[in-house]
Amino acid sequence: MIFFIAGFLAGFPSSESKAQQQRYWVHFKDKPAAGTRPLVTEAALAKRRLQALPLSQPSDAPVHQAYLDSLAARGFPVTSVSKWLNAAVIMATSAQAEVLGQAPYVQDLKPITGFFSPSATAPFNPQYMGKALTQLKPEALLAAGLTGRGVKVGVIDAGFYEAPQKAGLQAIFEEGRLKAYRDFVNPTQSQVFHQRESGLDSHGTDVLLCLGGSDPAQRVLSGFAHQADYYLARTDHGGKEARIEEEYFVRALEWMDSLGVRLVNSSLGYGTGFDNPAENYLPAQMDGSSFIARAVQMAVEQKGMVLVIAAGNDGGNKKWRVVNTPADAPGVLTVGATNFTTWTKQGYSSIGPSFLPYLKPDVACFASSGTSFSAPIIAGLAACLLEENPALTPRQLTDIIKQSSHLYPFGNNFVGYGVPNAAKALELVQGFSTPWAVKETIQVKGKRFVYKHTPSWLIEDNGGVVLYRKKSPQWVMAQQKRPAKQRKIIVKRRTGETHTTLQVGSKVVELVWH
Repeated sequence: MIFFIAGFLAGFPSSESKAQQQRYWVHFKDKPAAGTRPLVTEAALAKRRLQALPLSQPSDAPVHQAYLDSLAARGFPVTSVSKWLNAAVIMATSAQAEVLGQAPYVQDLKPITGFFSPSATAPFNPQYMGKALTQLKPEALLAAGLTGRGVKVGVIDAGFYEAPQKAGLQAIFEEGRLKAYRDFVNPTQSQVFHQRESGLDSHGTDVLLCLGGSDPAQRVLSGFAHQADYYLARTDHGGKEARIEEEYFVRALEWMDSLGVRLVNSSLGYGTGFDNPAENYLPAQMDGSSFIARAVQMAVEQKGMVLVIAAGNDGGNKKWRVVNTPADAPGVLTVGATNFTTWTKQGYSSIGPSFLPYLKPDVACFASSGTSFSAPIIAGLAACLLEENPALTPRQLTDIIKQSSHLYPFGNNFVGYGVPNAAKALELVQGFSTPWAVKETIQVKGKRFVYKHTPSWLIEDNGGVVLYRKKSPQWVMAQQKRPAKQRKIIVKRRTGETHTTLQVGSKVVELVWH
């Protein structure tokens, strides 16, 4: 394969250019001689058979070795490889990347810029996690004995320091339900749960408590999926926030797929506000096109994996506000955060970009200190629903969770379709489709609408009285809370307002202005 080498000597890195080098994804055009036979484990094949997915997929084939050898021959050592994305990571200057992009086997090169950002801003507080579980009305799950038993759940996070010592997690370790652990940041780490390398190393532990935490001795439940099997991956070093962690994330996904993992939760995201501002993403790039977003989309659409991703905590950042990647990817279940009384968006919770052709976030639930702790609550619900029906495809499951949510079908880019209802979701999984709340659309002529209702103390428990004022069917201009005891709610149309979602407890009315 000499033609891969000849004519590209200008691509060799020189000692003078190293200071200007940066990391690039090199995306290859094809996979020669990939073959058609399945190239994955039996566990992965079993997952695909269950969902009637193709057993043999081009993305399963390894990256063509001759391409990797060619990069090395040009002086570009490969630091990471993704068979799913058919790509490799190298160091190069912009000039070298331009020359390498002319190679006949290279599709394109994308610079890797920006740093990792965890979606949490405060430590875990179990008192609030109890509220999140309560908000989803879990009685039906508990009555059915659904605990995520037998479901393979992956968690990709920043570390699981002292997880075995947490009362709520001890059963996972003692009962052998921690099936696998891999540290992609420091593969030589031997004391994986007992040595702290950064202040964020307990972040994954807190997330795991929200997903599958249970302390029978104290009768405390902090996560729905407390009988699931767990596969943990550390992909971030909190003290060295570099985009190499994005590569670790993709590798962790591929590893989990090889083990037959069905459901993955991650409260990691990439956006803005990092150590070197020149390396931040731009808000316009949160469109599902990043390499990590493409990987999670592939996991959903081709590998049959359900991805639950935290929306991020930039809602109060006037220069950003939008979800981070990979929460921007289509097909993943992106989770925002609400408050507990009115179920409106928490100020910090990131919103969906107005330029996306699909809605983000998808759903939301209560978290006091970051969407990192709302996402695993929803992931726990998803695990219970998969236990009830393991044959559900990712799209079927995410659609069920969205359809069970309190604002559906009137979603918006603040809270998505709102807070899921576990009882309704379980009914939908079991094939029932009876309505559980009043939803209607009202065409309004003029600039004023009056809604009359009977106040009840139950309204406070079902989301309160809220107006989502929108400039289109989904894009929110403002959210407003109204006193729950008002018998007559007067809505006056604002300039530019085309739709208004009126939430009165469990009742939802969509006003369409003319």
